[in-house]
Amino acid sequence: MALNLMTWIQNLEFDLIRSIQYLRNPILDETMYFITQLGDQLFFIAVAVIIYWTIDKRFAHKFVFAFMMSAVINTGLKYIFKRIRPFYYMGIESEPKWRTTGYSFPSGHAQASGVLGYTGLYASKKTKQKWLSYVAWFIMIFVPLSRIYLAQHFLTDVIVGLVLAYGLAHISFLLVDKMKDDEHIYTLMLAPLFIIALFFYPNHDLAIAAGGFVGFALGYYLEKRYIKFEVKAAWWIQIVKVVFGLAIAFGLKEGLKLIFLDHVAFDFIRYFLIGVWASVGAPIVFKYGTGYFAKNV
Repeated sequence: MALNLMTWIQNLEFDLIRSIQYLRNPILDETMYFITQLGDQLFFIAVAVIIYWTIDKRFAHKFVFAFMMSAVINTGLKYIFKRIRPFYYMGIESEPKWRTTGYSFPSGHAQASGVLGYTGLYASKKTKQKWLSYVAWFIMIFVPLSRIYLAQHFLTDVIVGLVLAYGLAHISFLLVDKMKDDEHIYTLMLAPLFIIALFFYPNHDLAIAAGGFVGFALGYYLEKRYIKFEVKAAWWIQIVKVVFGLAIAFGLKEGLKLIFLDHVAFDFIRYFLIGVWASVGAPIVFKYGTGYFAKNV
């Protein structure tokens, strides 16, 4: 009976993807491809650093902590279940630029949308900014839907990813609250676990998560202990901070690809440097550079 149920679910998932793909047209293709980027690394980096550099460092730490916990668990589950992505099956179409490497279950983009959604709803409740809840719901609904439309995931991939991430984000936020004012110490203490996990299970996705977490944890500790930069600034300085800081972060992400070999060790180093830049490198520049610039303009 269990086997029959699994077969029925699998057939339903194939039928769902094929039915959605009957709606395909150039405009919808590009729209869904744009929406799916909201669950990608670039969008996460942008959101995390904007919060960290211009709004609230501690809240940004919560967000990054939750996101990294979700990413690591996603990587582990993918290598346990090793489910093939839908576009490998006959009768399901997927453009080359849509295709994602790695396994299918659970969906990493859906998990990212779950963490983003939880963070948005949490912030909406705390700040009474209703629009944040609308953005959160949009991301949690349409990013998973885009993954099915683009034939990167099955329905169960995105449902499990979304629910799992939402729960993990809730637990992570509670855990960080329990750390109180020592969150920088406890976060740094977790960093060796990521390195140990990567040593035993070397793969691209874990290297990215581990490098980013270790870099951010180290930088966050150093910033809180020694730099203590102030996030508040004039609106034009905030724009300069974001544009300049993101340019360096994305430069590290893409530029180092041209230098480094395609190896998990270099993936770790690349994202470690991004984490360090975002958490302590940029704050040093912002504290001393923008202060000097503002006084001499």
